[in-house]
Amino acid sequence: MHRIRVPLQHLWLFPFISGTAWFVTLAVLLITWFAKGMPKYPLQSNPYVAFISDIGAFTLKPFFLTGASITGITYIATVILVHFARYDHRVYGIADVRWKKALSIFAMVCGIIAGLGLVLLGILDTARYRLAHQWLLLACLLGIVGSAVSTTVVYWDQVWKPSPFRNLRFYATISAATVLADFALGVAMYGFMRAKHWRIAGILEWSMAFVGAFYILAFVGFVSVPEEGIDEREREALLRREEGEE
Repeated sequence: MHRIRVPLQHLWLFPFISGTAWFVTLAVLLITWFAKGMPKYPLQSNPYVAFISDIGAFTLKPFFLTGASITGITYIATVILVHFARYDHRVYGIADVRWKKALSIFAMVCGIIAGLGLVLLGILDTARYRLAHQWLLLACLLGIVGSAVSTTVVYWDQVWKPSPFRNLRFYATISAATVLADFALGVAMYGFMRAKHWRIAGILEWSMAFVGAFYILAFVGFVSVPEEGIDEREREALLRREEGEE
């Protein structure tokens, strides 16, 4: 039985495609809404700013479904590959403690839920399947939060202390910063919605979505493996550092 060899130098394409597809999808939806004079859609919950699901449920549904599907499928692959890269000996080959490996599995499961949820959100739109759409939105958001927080925790060791791997500390820091930014935006959005400041809440929702695109794009640096692979000296430096901490 032949072992399947993953072309490591092409792994970066998955987060690049996912983040770019999501950014383009959001940009087209928002620009179209502005170009049409910022219309109010049926059952629109925010009276001033249309949410993503509102715009994507009508004339732009085919486009939104395509963009959401590409983003969701490649996001699943991205999350899996980010954790694969951490433990595979051809990439970083980091020997983690058991709870971190378990957290990696949890992050991948959450990533699958988020990706599938996003695809289904494009199919079951808010205008025709409102209740199902709301439940899928909740599942998608919980999946994204679970995946993002878990991945940040797993890779936090590459942020708070010098990493021996090329550029990994930089991208891990960017990733953590986008997670923190989205958390802050989410809390602010919830507060403004409770206070019925709908315009600000709508702006914050769109801001969160765009920050999410950059969160995904940051993973390009996690899995950008040179064609010759990771320098063995970098891996040995990490192993020596871990031994010194024991």
